[in-house]
Formats: sequence, C-alpha cells, structure tokens
Amino acid sequence: MAGPVPAGRAQEQPVLWLGMTGFAPAQRKALETSIGRAAGSCRWRLSPFGDADGWWVNGAKCSLTGGNRLKIGPGLPTEHTLRLELGEVKRPLAFAKPLAPNNLEALCLFDPADDQSIHQALQRFEQWLLPVRARFVIGALLLQRESEERRGIYHLSQRGTLLAVLDFQQGQVAISPRAHPQHLWGATWERRPTAAGQTPPGFAVCTVTELAWNYVRRTDRDMLPPRYRTAAIYYRHVPRVPMNWLRDSQLVLLRELSTGSGTLRSLQERTRVPPEQLAHDLACLFYAGSVTTTPELASQPPDDVSNSLGLWPESAGPGEQSPPPRPRLDLTAPAMLERRPRRPPDGDELALS
Repeated sequence: MAGPVPAGRAQEQPVLWLGMTGFAPAQRKALETSIGRAAGSCRWRLSPFGDADGWWVNGAKCSLTGGNRLKIGPGLPTEHTLRLELGEVKRPLAFAKPLAPNNLEALCLFDPADDQSIHQALQRFEQWLLPVRARFVIGALLLQRESEERRGIYHLSQRGTLLAVLDFQQGQVAISPRAHPQHLWGATWERRPTAAGQTPPGFAVCTVTELAWNYVRRTDRDMLPPRYRTAAIYYRHVPRVPMNWLRDSQLVLLRELSTGSGTLRSLQERTRVPPEQLAHDLACLFYAGSVTTTPELASQPPDDVSNSLGLWPESAGPGEQSPPPRPRLDLTAPAMLERRPRRPPDGDELALS
C-alpha cells in the first residue's frame, strides 16, 4: 500500500483544476502564465474542460440561444462548440470580458489582460470550492491514519465545534457545511459510541473511498503502491466512485484491463497514456478498489467495461445493496455509483453540466 501521508505535510494545499474554452492560443497561454503567478490558498492547473473543478469561458465567444442555454464558440482548432444549460451547471463559472450577450447575468467576470482581476477570480473560485478543499483535507487525514485500525465512530472537532462524523462501520463520512480546511488540519479525533454516528442536520455525506480518491486526484505526491510499477495489474470491478469523476484516460485504462492484465509498462504501450498520467490514474483506481496485483482478487470473468460510458454491469450499479468484503491485501472501501455521464448530442457540439 502507498505510504501514509506524512504529518509534516499537514498544510498541503490541493491542486484545483481549471478548464478553459473559447480562448485563442495566445490568450490561453497568457492566462496560464498569470495563473502560475497566483498566490492563493490552492494550486491551480489547466485540465480538459470536462474534468475541471471550475470553468473559464471567453465572454466574446458566447451567445444565448434560448432560455438559459449558452452557446460557446471554439477558440482552438481542437475545440468543439459547447452548449451549457446554465441552470444545470454545478461548478464555478467565470467569463472573460467583454461579455457578448447583454442579457447574460454573470456572477463572476474578469479582465483577461489584468493579473489582479485574474487572481481575484481564482480567489472567488477557491471560496466556492471550499467543500472540495475540505474533502481533500479529510482524505489526507484518513490516509495519515492508514496504518491504524479503523473501526467504529469518530468525531472531528475544533474548539468544541463538530466538523465531521466518521462512521467506519458504514464507510461514510458526514462533513459540516462550516468545515474550513484550516480548521480541519488542526481538528481533534475522538472515538465515540455507535449512537454518535448519526448524520447531523445539514451535513454532507460521502464515502471513505470518495475522500481517498479526492485526495489522490489533487495531490502531487506519488500515491501508487510500489508493487504496481513492476507487478502484473488486474481489473477487479467498477470504481466505487461516481462515474462522472472518471477521466477519459481512466476509462481507457479500465477497458484495457478488462480485456487482460498488464504491467505498468505494457499498459502504457497499449493505452498510449503518458507514464506520469497513467501512474496517477492507476493510483486513483487503486483507492477506488478497481485494480489489484493479486490474481485471486481479479474479476472472474471480467466485467464488461467496453460499454463504460453508461452501461455498467447491474451487479455493480446503484441497486447493489452491500459492497463485497474488504480483502486483506488491497485497500477498498464501501461506496456506490451515483451518476452516469451525459452523452454528447450528435454533431460538433458537446453538452456539459
């Protein structure tokens, strides 16, 4: 198993991913340079638009096509025209000035030629993404305690304020909407009786697996266990996280493993995914319980992940009543698949939310 998160890195900041669309190559390069100079609480990096935590859109490329439907023209030769149903967007969205539609109400506008304006937009995103940042910290704290026996109920508190309830019996964690990352780093852990595992009103619930994935996805630490760099890797089952968390490269990797095991090197040859990205993808899948180096734990027969864009096996879908028992040699945690990705419509336009 990957080494525990060292306590000396207690103030580690997460990587947050930013997607851009509608910007010409020179604009995009200038924005990326400015983002690299930002001195906020998080580390921002560009990612594919659909995988990002927040979106930046070139306001000059926008048009409203009826109701709350926003159409965004491409800025790069490799981009498609995008359609956004603004009422369905569930992540921070900012527009670079000038904004073409006069009747579009934008919560966040920035000047792409002004470093201060760019950095202020990032700071607003960091505030909007406080729940993501809180889950990052709790994921880090959980992995710090990886070598300890994790059973029962724990409360995370700071100066008498309850921040999170960890129920290892159910594999779930309830997080207060007031939980700030800075407070979570210094929170105390208290073992509590079973009756104290109830979710307080207003607390958001997620699984232990989702918290581990969230941390591994956003850290620069190498979380892939050393044996995965040399041993044969086998497919186990569908990742125990929401489907819309999986990147395209991870879906490709799962499809390849469903057809046959492989080493890290052979999988890189088969998928053509860059080695560093492949190792990061495997680390996420390891903490989601989807891969193993133990042949006895491999899926027999393998699940069909060729149709992984929405047709997962029923045995691993939302109807599953209880997860398989946790094996001694691999880290898994109980979780359920929650959502399926939306299929893009025919043509050269993509629909995202």
